[in-house]
Amino acid sequence: MMSGGRSADSALGRRQLVVLIALVAMGAGIVVGLSANKAIWEGWVIDRLFQIRASMGTGQETAPAPVAVVGLDQTSLESERLSRIPRVLMTPVLAEAGQALLDAGAKALGFDFVFAYSADSFVDPSSGEARLSGFDRPFQSFVYRNRGRVFIAHTEIGVPHRSFTAAIGAGGVRSVIVSTDIDGIVRQHEPELPLNESPHLIDALLGASEAEISGAYTAVPNSRLATSLPYMSLIDVLRLKATEEGRKQLEEFSADRIVLLGGLLPFEDEHLYSDRFLPGIPVEASETGPSGRPRAQPQTAGVFILADLIGAALSDRIAVAPRNGVLVAIAVLFAVAGAVAGLFLPLLVLPVVAVLGGVAGLVLSLAGLEAAVLLAPGVAPVSCISAMVVAAVGKVSILQRRQRSLVRLFGHYLAPDVIRQMATSEQLPRLGGDTRHVVVAFIDIVGFTKMSEQLADQDVVRVVNDCFDAIGQTITKHHGYIDKYIGDAIMAVWNAPNTVENPEKSSVDAAHEIINLLDHIREITGQQGLDLRIALNAGPVLVGDIGGEHRRSFTVMGTTVNTASRVESVAKEKKVRLAISDSVATGLPNDYPVKEIWKGQLRGLSTEISVFTLDSDEMYMEGSEFRSVEQSRQSGSNLVKFPR
Repeated sequence: MMSGGRSADSALGRRQLVVLIALVAMGAGIVVGLSANKAIWEGWVIDRLFQIRASMGTGQETAPAPVAVVGLDQTSLESERLSRIPRVLMTPVLAEAGQALLDAGAKALGFDFVFAYSADSFVDPSSGEARLSGFDRPFQSFVYRNRGRVFIAHTEIGVPHRSFTAAIGAGGVRSVIVSTDIDGIVRQHEPELPLNESPHLIDALLGASEAEISGAYTAVPNSRLATSLPYMSLIDVLRLKATEEGRKQLEEFSADRIVLLGGLLPFEDEHLYSDRFLPGIPVEASETGPSGRPRAQPQTAGVFILADLIGAALSDRIAVAPRNGVLVAIAVLFAVAGAVAGLFLPLLVLPVVAVLGGVAGLVLSLAGLEAAVLLAPGVAPVSCISAMVVAAVGKVSILQRRQRSLVRLFGHYLAPDVIRQMATSEQLPRLGGDTRHVVVAFIDIVGFTKMSEQLADQDVVRVVNDCFDAIGQTITKHHGYIDKYIGDAIMAVWNAPNTVENPEKSSVDAAHEIINLLDHIREITGQQGLDLRIALNAGPVLVGDIGGEHRRSFTVMGTTVNTASRVESVAKEKKVRLAISDSVATGLPNDYPVKEIWKGQLRGLSTEISVFTLDSDEMYMEGSEFRSVEQSRQSGSNLVKFPR
């Protein structure tokens, strides 16, 4: 009969353990998931999201691009007009092109050039004559006339010559330095407000367009910038301005746009940008000047990046960070899902759940992009997978704990080795079994019938349980297995189902110790008339399950068991507490004094055997016909030494 209190406590403990593991798993998922925000690998995932978004055709621009690029490219430098002009002496050309663009309707111009040198300061090294004095005056006049609409660049190490700074004014020189994420790739811009007072060229041009920007944003490109941004070579601007038809083309290209002018030579001022995985668009589908555009390089030209960071903000092609608490809520949601999956789904299904969690996180991030919110794509899947792993590990520990509990609990009914085998395989053993050499013991409580007539039923059960408990502990101590209780008797086995190195010695040692417990058993039961009788026999038996598919029992079967039962009748007849067959006696060490007490043919058997006992006073019951140890030694009768 099971104790309801202990069972309830055990069940409550398991529930509490499950809740604890779930909480730990969710906590781990939330913490690890949030730590994935701005991880070094997250940028790669963001760029792949842009690629997926572009391949799905979402977010494609239909309105005219608000920013255009004019490039000093290889085509311009190799043109007849510009091929003989050093790049440091191109300020008059740039002034001419810039004025043409403004006249064509450009809102503002940004020069991605650092005009670090002035031709006016160059002197003839032989004569010291300033032969180029006044060469830069056209550009200086140009920027002076267009203060507030024209801006020139400075970098960390390059600043414009003081003559240009004086002409354009302090507000006309802005930084073209772009910030990179932790992985070294440009994706976002953080403006400084108010825009007109910001030190950044991007902010100055956004301010010239009267843009409303409140904080940091990530540009969301739709294709490779080198193939998609409106583009025209510098030489095309110079040629088109010379004709009426050309000026109309310039107006179509520049009107109401921010125009950036910059260098586009390969491997010059290039950066990794988030467009690097995006597809290019055909030349005929892009807005391009008569001379075409340079070939797209592995990295993106700085002037294109500046143009896209401006154009993205002007066309709402941006994504901003989510509001406070949104990422935490996502981490909690996915951590809960992962913990539930890890605890309640089969282990083989968890890899599929991990993949689904990753896909769900990416889908959520894609949906965020459509809402102009950049949800960190690593938070959701990492939260889900981390919580699921922790929960699964915890579940495995629960299963192991339950397995140990089952082995411990059912070990009172079955062999622990058999339970472990079933718990590991999660299958019942096959009916039948294997043949093994074992020692079988029958241990009988002598005087039980007389005692039961004098005691109440509950007292009889108490006495039997006390006896069986003391005897069972000794059997287990000597590596024996209690096969079954038969009324007032115990059937025990050595070397099945566990393995015992010398089952004969272990069984005899156990029997000897049990007999020595007799006074203790009488004391704890209060029954001085109780005695013990033990019979041992060794031989082959069939070890395994018997019964049917719905009810079965682990036991040993065979002639060896029947013979052990018959040997007990000899012990009863000769009034000895221990009787062992010759198959057991031959397996004992030489220093065990065995004495033959009977020889003949047991009932039901066709062969003759000898039965022995240990020649010790405690082995003989009162009234035994055999002499004491001292008498046996004096006469030397019936003492047997078996050859080893």
